[in-house]
Amino acid sequence: MTSNIDSRMNRLIGQLEGIRRMINGRRKPDDIVQQIMAARQALTRIGMIVLKEEISKTSKPNQQKRIDKMLEQIFRV
Repeated sequence: MTSNIDSRMNRLIGQLEGIRRMINGRRKPDDIVQQIMAARQALTRIGMIVLKEEISKTSKPNQQKRIDKMLEQIFRV
């Protein structure tokens, strides 16, 4: 795993732990849902980075912009 993915994973783990504390602390549901959506988005971005890195290994350099656009459309980031 690249260090970028590693640091994103660590932040996501922190977000999930924060969500658990929010639920146990009886925080407002809309605050909890907002944090869940942020964590979901973070996970989506991690997935995109993983795919992008794998595709980059096999693609030609001049195809990178097209690949980036396609991944963004797939993940709607």
